[in-house]
Amino acid sequence: MVTPNDIATKDFKKVAVGYSPEEVDTFLDDIYEDYEKLYNESMQSKTKTEVVQEDTDRLRNLEKTLERTLSLAEAAAEETKEAAKAEAEQIIDKAKLERVEILSAARTKVYELEQEIAALQNRYELMRARVKLLLYAEIELLDKNEILAEKDAAKAADKEAAHKEATHK
Repeated sequence: MVTPNDIATKDFKKVAVGYSPEEVDTFLDDIYEDYEKLYNESMQSKTKTEVVQEDTDRLRNLEKTLERTLSLAEAAAEETKEAAKAEAEQIIDKAKLERVEILSAARTKVYELEQEIAALQNRYELMRARVKLLLYAEIELLDKNEILAEKDAAKAADKEAAHKEATHK
């Protein structure tokens, strides 16, 4: 590419027949100024384009990084969700097992209490029967004592009557 400096320092050979050197120099000076302006604008545009390209590349890299980060975050969220589900299932299974154990222990305790109640009822019935028998025996003794007492009273009365008769005669 031709630079403005190339235009400014360009020397042409002088020949006898040709263009007017002043006109050529004036035209070259005008071209130099315009070309220098365009060249500087081109360089600025090139610099801006490079900056924009660098920014675009950085943005693309950032976009790729964000996509990877998002993908990793989604994967981590899915793993966390699966882990939470597994933990919830373990908790539920443990609770079910504990429920079964508690119910089994409660049933065992109910059975033991029912057995104890049955034993106490049997003991009550036995004690009741013993008390009844004891009371009946005591009543019989009382009845016998009354009969004996009546017989003793009758004997005593007979003795007294016999004694009275014997003393009256």
